[in-house]
Amino acid sequence: MKKTVFTLLVAFFTLSMGTMSYAKSTGSEGADGLGVYELDASLGPASGPGNYDGGFGVNFGAGYTLSQIDSNLQARFDLSVYHFNHDFPWGTGTYTRVPFTVSARYYVPIVDKVRAFGQAGLETSIDNFDTGGHQRQNEVNVGISPGAGIELFVAPRVSVFALGLVHLISDSYFSMQFGVSTHF
Repeated sequence: MKKTVFTLLVAFFTLSMGTMSYAKSTGSEGADGLGVYELDASLGPASGPGNYDGGFGVNFGAGYTLSQIDSNLQARFDLSVYHFNHDFPWGTGTYTRVPFTVSARYYVPIVDKVRAFGQAGLETSIDNFDTGGHQRQNEVNVGISPGAGIELFVAPRVSVFALGLVHLISDSYFSMQFGVSTHF
């Protein structure tokens, strides 16, 4: 798992450098000079759903600035994978949750190179859980996921961010994401 996550992050950084070069050559600019597209990747902890212990997840997202409406408004989608465990008296249970979220994000500039943002979305989650060999089940659940975060630009089109989300869905949980974004 660690090798897979590391490989995905290296691929993302490589892709980010290529897209920044491409964006400079095509001249796609938003009102804020950042471009209209965003790609991001993040890692982070999550509280466990139901009886399951806290876990860890990886997230990949993409956004599009809706500059026709407001240059601070972004439509986006995110795909995450979270894994949780719980030790039952009869064995170890596992819970894998794969949420796909369609959301809107609104940025508020704080100071130069720093922006806060609020986000709210509709989440569809594919859940697979096993209660230590006694019950295996797959479900599809729908909920909402409001949250807030902060973004710091470390280069003209590259930023790092932290995001906290409350997932109001069957077996609700809380997640944090720490990641990197590229804007083009």
